[in-house]
Amino acid sequence: MKAAGEPGYTACRGREHEPRKQRCMYLALEHYDRPTTVEQCLRLLQGAGERAAILAGGTELNVRGHEELTRVVDLQGLGLDQLRVEGARPRIGAALTLSRILELPELEGAPYRALREACAAFANVAIQNRSTIGGRVMSDSPDQDLPCALAVLGARLRLARLAGDQVREETIDYPTDPAARAALRGALLLEEELPPAHGSSALRRSGRSAVDVPLAVVAAARNEADLRLAANLQGGTAAESLRRLPATEALAKDWGDARPADWRAQARGALLEELVAFHDARASGEYRRDLGATLGVRALAAVFGEDERI
Repeated sequence: MKAAGEPGYTACRGREHEPRKQRCMYLALEHYDRPTTVEQCLRLLQGAGERAAILAGGTELNVRGHEELTRVVDLQGLGLDQLRVEGARPRIGAALTLSRILELPELEGAPYRALREACAAFANVAIQNRSTIGGRVMSDSPDQDLPCALAVLGARLRLARLAGDQVREETIDYPTDPAARAALRGALLLEEELPPAHGSSALRRSGRSAVDVPLAVVAAARNEADLRLAANLQGGTAAESLRRLPATEALAKDWGDARPADWRAQARGALLEELVAFHDARASGEYRRDLGATLGVRALAAVFGEDERI
């Protein structure tokens, strides 16, 4: 789904003007590989002079980005489609599909609710059955729900990359800005690590239809004294769109359990100050910002255990 060394790779950028009948699938493909080790996979992806891409669920690769590929590396032989729990921390294999994540009993309950809501919101059931969480994380497409959920949950990413002749692994915090996202380049995502199940989380989104990409997404998570907020108002890339909201987080933390009667108005004002407007053909920037503030208040009400409709 992504090219070696470049998250969100599209092999035929700039060719959208060509007639559809000329954009045949995989015309240049010469190699299909299904490695059984991470080292084999990384070496295949770094083959000199090749247009190589990862095949996980195929929900993006089979739509665009395949016309000039010479090699496809299938991840199904790496055993990354499992959930394991270490020290009460769930570790989600990168090849687990969104629909499978929704079925896992280890991820039930209020602490991981934002993650389940993000998985259930994506596109339609057919896509959820194929799309993998790793493919979503590594994609540079901004029209997603999962980045908000993973950011507020405090997810960490376990990556592997080649360093000379050795495979080197590292674990990083979920990237929430362009500089941090640069760490994904040249790496293979192995799994997403979540914190132990405490507190509650929620994700609120709004789109023009049930299967349309969202116009705005806001997620919140509360764990004892800690509270996190993240928003995605659909900017130019995933790194530009996803934003933590530290000023509103600090305001909500100061309240603790003694929230003022007008906390919704205060939160909405803080969100309007902090959210960055982005406009396109689907919605104006001011509408998105206003919508994001409304969704943020609703997400906070959900983690506070209060009625969202007030």
